[in-house]
Amino acid sequence: MEKNTVFAILLSVVVITVGFFIQAKFFPPEDQPQQTVVQQETAPVREEISPAAVSVGSGSDGLPSGIRATDESIPVMDIQVENNHFIATLSTQRGILTSLKLKEHQEEGQPLEMILKGSEDQGAFELFFGGPESGKIDANFHYRRVDDYVHEFYRDFLVTDNGEEVPFTLTKRYTFKPDDYLVELQIIIENSVKEYPALDFNGIAYTVSFGPQIGPGFKKLDGRYDFRNFYTFNDGKLNRNKSKDQVISVTDRVSWVALAGKYFTVIGIPDATPYGITFSTLPVEGLSDAHRIYFSRPLIKSSMNTDTFRFFIGPKTGKALGMYNKTEDNGFGLQNLSLDEVIETSRMWGWLEWILKYLLLLFYKLIPNYGVAIILLTILIKVLTYPITKKSHRSTAKMQELQPKINELKAKYKDTPEKMNKAMTDLYKKEGVNPMGGCLPLLLQFPIFIALYGLLNKHFDLRGAGFIPGWITDLSSPESIWNFAPFQIPLLGWSDLRLLPILFVATQLISSKVMQSGQPQTGQSGMQMKMMTYMMPIMFFFILYNAPSGLLLYWTVSNGLMVLQQLYTNRHRFKKA
Repeated sequence: MEKNTVFAILLSVVVITVGFFIQAKFFPPEDQPQQTVVQQETAPVREEISPAAVSVGSGSDGLPSGIRATDESIPVMDIQVENNHFIATLSTQRGILTSLKLKEHQEEGQPLEMILKGSEDQGAFELFFGGPESGKIDANFHYRRVDDYVHEFYRDFLVTDNGEEVPFTLTKRYTFKPDDYLVELQIIIENSVKEYPALDFNGIAYTVSFGPQIGPGFKKLDGRYDFRNFYTFNDGKLNRNKSKDQVISVTDRVSWVALAGKYFTVIGIPDATPYGITFSTLPVEGLSDAHRIYFSRPLIKSSMNTDTFRFFIGPKTGKALGMYNKTEDNGFGLQNLSLDEVIETSRMWGWLEWILKYLLLLFYKLIPNYGVAIILLTILIKVLTYPITKKSHRSTAKMQELQPKINELKAKYKDTPEKMNKAMTDLYKKEGVNPMGGCLPLLLQFPIFIALYGLLNKHFDLRGAGFIPGWITDLSSPESIWNFAPFQIPLLGWSDLRLLPILFVATQLISSKVMQSGQPQTGQSGMQMKMMTYMMPIMFFFILYNAPSGLLLYWTVSNGLMVLQQLYTNRHRFKKA
């Protein structure tokens, strides 16, 4: 019996570990379409202009050879734009977006910043004459407000063509609508003498970027509990762009591209121009984990050219992303963009995750506390899977009863493995025992594990949802009962003492001990059993130490219920004996 139990434990370790890997890499959860969004009365955007304490300059730095900005002194100013969903800050310094704070989503008690920067002079929608490797256009721009929704930044430049300087005006036109997470950016290049400017830098006219990183802030992008992934979408298919290289070039035509985190995303939607697309994770000043998207425009063959880009900057929720499937649902009149496809779900077990999410929301409606809802969902799952668990326990008990006979056969046929295997097969058949009976239920419960892991690890409504005040204040993040930063535990890098991983290990140890009740613990197999009893919980203690508290809450309660089930089974088994 000891060998079979060890095999069952090893199998559970493999199943769970593989489950973590598969879920983190391939099966992010579906978003919650019933997310509650704060609704505000539609109002026109508002702007505030305030001079910044930055020096005035002509801003000709960063331009490639043969092109220069006209000699003008333009002050640096910040322009603040607010709609129902965010507060955006634009700057006349390069005409970039320096901040976009989501009003309905919080980070440390403040509106969540989606433009994560390493230094103050960084921002989104930088322009480059040429490709991404070129220097950014470090010039100050004039500003004008066109109407309630449109803000323009413009600057005159000169480009040398056949020994003559040809003038052109570069305009960055931003459009914000009152109730959209979408920002429209138009890049307008216009020549006053009806000549097209010779903007040819290795076949590229200009490049526009989004970066250097999207919020919220993070300590570590481990790919499991926090991540940033690049996606492309075309012909109804979402593709994740994975590479060991820090720079990824996309040559296929796409409908849109995305940089997605666990709960929030930026989606770039270009017009029909065949842009070259580049993803980059190269570090920038002050930010080692940077993720940027570049759109490179091919040569311009017109004296006036307008390119239109639209960027969704907001939460990965079905409600926010689904606005762009019907023209009447958004202020830009867009349709059939399928932005909600960025919310990846398990292709195999997505339906099961949807069922579990429905049940979680049902319990939350009964008792509006997600911690309680997780506990109730855990109890329901244990009740529904009890017949499978009971069958597993019975199979294990039968194997224990047969252990003396199995040991006799091993001793009798120790030199003839083929005869031993045949004799053991005959014994199993005679006694009506399946040696895998104790392990197969683990595989049957594997889909539930995958679906629950995805649900509790990335379900949007768990973000910021508390359970026990003062302890578990955010079920989407690890809890902490003592923070001893700046000190860190060597090698591990931990600076928090967490209670849930300790409770998880304790319940796991108790569960393992109860499952072994009545089993002989002698010989080599006994030593193996003892090692697995302690090693497996310790291994998962390190794996799950920084896991979201909602996930650990489920595991800990599940272990406790497993103990109760096993005690009940043992009690009835011993009574019969």
